[in-house]
Amino acid sequence: MSFFLDAYVIDAIRDGRFAFAYGPHPLIVLLLLALIPALVWFLYRRTTRPLTPRWKSFLVGLRSAVLILLLFMLMRPIITTFQVNPQETYLAVLVDDSASMQITDTPGAVSRQQAVTNTLYGDNGILAGLSERYQVRTFAFNQSVRRVSDAAELRAEGNASGLDQAMRQVADQLGGLPLSAVLMISDGADNSGADPLVSARELAARQIPVFTVGVGQEQIPRDVGINSVSAANTILDNTVFDVQVDVVQQGYSGRQVNLRVMDGETEVASRLVTLGEDGSSRRFDLEVTPERKEPILYELRVDELDGEIVLQNNRYQFLVDNSEQPALNILYVEGHPRNEFKFIRRAVESDTNLRLASYLRTGPGRFYRQGINSPLELSNGFPTRVEDLYQYQAVVMGDIGRDFFTDDQLKMLQDFVAERGGGLVVAGMLDDAFADSVLADVMPLTLARSDTLPGFLQGGIRRGMHATGELYAPRLTAAGEFSQLLRLDSDDASNRRLWSELPTLQGVYVTGRAKPGATVLLEHPVLQYQNQALPVIATQRYGSGRSMNINTASTWRWQMLMSSQDESHERLWRQMLRWLAQDSLERVTINFDKAFYNAGDTVNVSVKVLDARYKPDNNASLWIQRTDPLGNSADLAMEWDINQDGTYVSRFEATEEGVYRVLVDVASAAGSGLETEKPAAFVVTPSLREFNNAGRDVGMLARIAESSGGRYYDLSDARQLLTDIDHVPGAYSREVQEDLWDKPWLLALLIALMCMDWMARRYRGLS
Repeated sequence: MSFFLDAYVIDAIRDGRFAFAYGPHPLIVLLLLALIPALVWFLYRRTTRPLTPRWKSFLVGLRSAVLILLLFMLMRPIITTFQVNPQETYLAVLVDDSASMQITDTPGAVSRQQAVTNTLYGDNGILAGLSERYQVRTFAFNQSVRRVSDAAELRAEGNASGLDQAMRQVADQLGGLPLSAVLMISDGADNSGADPLVSARELAARQIPVFTVGVGQEQIPRDVGINSVSAANTILDNTVFDVQVDVVQQGYSGRQVNLRVMDGETEVASRLVTLGEDGSSRRFDLEVTPERKEPILYELRVDELDGEIVLQNNRYQFLVDNSEQPALNILYVEGHPRNEFKFIRRAVESDTNLRLASYLRTGPGRFYRQGINSPLELSNGFPTRVEDLYQYQAVVMGDIGRDFFTDDQLKMLQDFVAERGGGLVVAGMLDDAFADSVLADVMPLTLARSDTLPGFLQGGIRRGMHATGELYAPRLTAAGEFSQLLRLDSDDASNRRLWSELPTLQGVYVTGRAKPGATVLLEHPVLQYQNQALPVIATQRYGSGRSMNINTASTWRWQMLMSSQDESHERLWRQMLRWLAQDSLERVTINFDKAFYNAGDTVNVSVKVLDARYKPDNNASLWIQRTDPLGNSADLAMEWDINQDGTYVSRFEATEEGVYRVLVDVASAAGSGLETEKPAAFVVTPSLREFNNAGRDVGMLARIAESSGGRYYDLSDARQLLTDIDHVPGAYSREVQEDLWDKPWLLALLIALMCMDWMARRYRGLS
């Protein structure tokens, strides 16, 4: 019995379940309450010693309070409450067993798991008291639910907390038993994606209240953690990967911390960064150059700061797939020999990740082929068949006239960009005849006819005093300054300096304005057309592919007029060609439903298969071989997804942490000659989601309890459950009446009032 009123007593009084067993008519009660002070006042009209009015009022009040309290107790106050018959019903105890329970933020500097274990199983633990009233069934939950029998089975290793799933599964498992209530002990950090209030309301409909107990601090006061990590192959250099990390912190605003990327125990990159405001997330970039051609598992580390509470989120593993890739095939057609052609070829020839097959017209009816894979490649000029053109990922058009192409070839080139997802760059002057062709739709700039241009812009590039032929230093636009296509250095200040050191260009091709979806990266510093600076380099997305205009023939000056050791020209052209080609569609594409997985997750793999014309192929046969980090392999047949043409799916569970490798074997029955193997890799990492935003979610736990008809408690108040849980209405509880007159606090109050009355009378010398 509690010394003061228990919560269930207060609830009963508030809900109107309070009465007097021997209560007379209310009017008689009111009359007695009025008569008692009057009678006491009458008895004090004469005293053996004189009293001041203040003392007389005090003594009258004390004596009246004693008599009223006695009257209250004699009328036998009672409440109507609820009880269950001992050992006739069941109680489900759900204990959070996710990784966040490892956090040491409870009184006594113990982990959340240890604090819960002490509360449940320790000396004077509540499970023993609950077992006297109920048939107790204890479950541990994280991303799954399992039965446990003692504290040793709680491991705090789960990658997720599923409050909704825990309530739902336990209710199903004990559905055939008289379940009186559910007790859930958790930090409340539900990251399963389901709404736990739905299950709470369903339990309420079955008259099964949920009592929730919160563990841990509501806000972690001092913590620096990794929120997310992504690594992407950059077009700056095919051997460099950009690593982007989001760092969130609390309690270390403005402090500096070191970020390190480790390959095993070898540090491969580091950066000293300044943290943002408390509670904020800030993104930082690092560059990693892999040492070997294979999938590499790196670990990002944030150095520990003094006083940090959560250290589990200071490390995170991520995968960089640096496997050998086939070279990107690029077709370059040029109308006549010029400096641009020679220097573009020179820029690409040493890059093993790019193959430039060129077709150069050297004179009337005379052509020169370079970089071809076979004597038949480009033997008939620009491809006339879709299959021949689609073997390339990008096309470069130099200074070439409209008569070089048939209408069918231009239409095929349009489809190459829009449907095949290829890239197209025009790096030469387009004559007026192209303005009415489908090529005008593909390009990011409108093609203005020369006779519609202002006089000072007509005539194309000329030497001498003509405005379009003068030397100029091109100006990076805001988009161009931060575009990966035009980066000469990853550092912004160094990039601006290197651009300022490049030689001037000479001459600009005049086109119309940029289209609404286009992005101008480089522009003329002086010349304008229709109040817009003349674009020098512009890009846009077109269908599934990309297109680009380069409106100058003098980028070769960036090499010819620089030191022979300077590679700015080579770097810029490699970046632009990679950007055009790297996102082109492949015949076989492997996709995973997540960027990374945690142990126990289901991996959903989908493979898109295209035929030789890059249309979905529904007649392929696919097998997938997966190899786990321990070297165990398994083969699975992939099934055609009836809802998506050309898509085949498979799924399996990732049970081990580390790098998984998959190999998809594809054979097509569509007569397209597709028969290939496609490798891929993904990583299963320790989870971060349990340690970010890891404070106790009181609001969620309280809403679960309120929605189900239960109550919420802090872990320090968990023993109050032993009293309260019996008195909450449920499907298997019965109404009982409980006396209040014998509550210890009432007796203590009565004794205290009587003692005060006696001492006051003695003090004043009254008999």
